Amino acid sequence: MDKELRQLLDDHMHDVPRLYQLAGVTPATIQRHILDGMAATIAESDWEAQCTLLAMARTIAHPEAKADLLGNLLLMPGHAVHQEVTREMQDLASPSSVACIRAVLEGGFDFLEYTCSEDEVIAKWFSHALASIGTPEAIDLIREFAASDNAGIAGEMRYRLARLGC
Repeated sequence: MDKELRQLLDDHMHDVPRLYQLAGVTPATIQRHILDGMAATIAESDWEAQCTLLAMARTIAHPEAKADLLGNLLLMPGHAVHQEVTREMQDLASPSSVACIRAVLEGGFDFLEYTCSEDEVIAKWFSHALASIGTPEAIDLIREFAASDNAGIAGEMRYRLARLGC
C-alpha cells in the first residue's frame, strides 16, 4: 500500500462511511456480506461471529439500507441475536420496520425459543420498537396485538398502549 493511500485511510479511520466508500463497499455489498455471513454462523453456531456481524450492521450509514438489513436479520431463524437486532430497530425507529415486526408477531415466537423467555418478555422487545417508531401504523399494530389470543403478547401490548397514553 502506498503512503498516500495509507494516509488517506488513517485520516478517515473513524469515518466508517468514508472508509466504505474508499474500499468500494456499498450498502448492497455490506448487506449481502452480513446476511451470507449470518447464514454461515448459524451453521457453525458461532455466537461471537453473529455479534460481530451485527456490529458491522450498526456501521451502515444509510437508514433505509440499515432498516432493510435489520428486518432480514429479524426474520432469519437460527441465529442468537434477535433481541439485539430488535433493539437496533428500536434505536433506528424506521417506519419500514413495522412490516417485519408484524411478521414476527403474526408468526409466533417459536424460532425465538433459544432465548428461554416467556412470550410477554419477547413481546416487550417489539412493543418498545413499535413505540419508538411511533407512526400511526406502528401504534395500530400495538392496538391490534393488544387483542391477541396470546395472553402474554396481549398483556404487553396493552401495557405499552397505557404507557403511551393511547
